[in-house]
Amino acid sequence: MKIQVFKIVFISILLISLNACSNEVDYVPKPHAYPRVMLPVKTYSPIEKEESPYQFEIPQYALIVEDKSAESPFWYNVEFPVFDATLHFTYYNFKNNVDLDSMITDTRSLVYKHLQKAEDIIEDPVNAYNPNLRGLIYHIQGNTATNLNFYATDSSQNFLRGALYFNQKTDKDSVLPIYQYLMQDVQHILKTLTWK
Repeated sequence: MKIQVFKIVFISILLISLNACSNEVDYVPKPHAYPRVMLPVKTYSPIEKEESPYQFEIPQYALIVEDKSAESPFWYNVEFPVFDATLHFTYYNFKNNVDLDSMITDTRSLVYKHLQKAEDIIEDPVNAYNPNLRGLIYHIQGNTATNLNFYATDSSQNFLRGALYFNQKTDKDSVLPIYQYLMQDVQHILKTLTWK
């Protein structure tokens, strides 16, 4: 009797399972994707810091704030609240070529500290964007703390260093469209950068 009940239960479960599997619906998984990012329209306005020895234009969706941890005056941060990113500016007034060489060397060593995690570091001359400036833009490719650093100078007394950081841990693929979008803003900043 126990064997017959077991057979009936087993056959019932088998028939239900076969019936459930008999539907001819093919399941196709959705491809992996990132959320769509709505990018704001680009319009620029000049920064209004009269005491600053330099000036440039920033996008309307950015804010310029004074760096509270500044070692020297005229250090500013351009914040992009929409993207949770910050472009840090450090400014130095130098007196001779030894100081200039030292600042260039410091910038280069800061950039190349990322070489352990970087896939590549591409150097782009600043004078391609503004013929009145000398310097380099460092495109740091890979999952590093910053993917963009630059310095710009007039080679006589002004030196400006910049570094773009996302304020959250990111994956390079997920922020690539935003990075490319912000890179256009950095290029515009360099195009409009002038010394007072």
